Amino acid sequence: MIWYVIENQHWKGIDLKQVIKRGWGNGYVAIPPSHCLYGKGENSYSISSKIRVHGGLTYAQHGDGDDAPKHWWVFGFDTSHFQDCIDTWPKERVIEETKELFIQLLEVEWGER
Repeated sequence: MIWYVIENQHWKGIDLKQVIKRGWGNGYVAIPPSHCLYGKGENSYSISSKIRVHGGLTYAQHGDGDDAPKHWWVFGFDTSHFQDCIDTWPKERVIEETKELFIQLLEVEWGER
């Protein structure tokens, strides 16, 4: 079983007055310790050769037990790259991309990627 979540981000400029253009939020998928990519960094070759998401993976850490199962490994991406904005990355598109990450991680687990 693999678990996923999306998270809204309210990006603020340094002066806290100007909102920086970014997408709606981030997507995260957690994998159990039995998964072959468990513990891999987001930039490792074994990940980058198998997983394709918007802007590449930008997060890889243990779950904290609150937002992700404790001791599971969490991969994530964000929508705060150059030219990202709420029009091109609304909540619905972040959900779609997170589900695609979920499917890719299942395919890796099943040996189809």
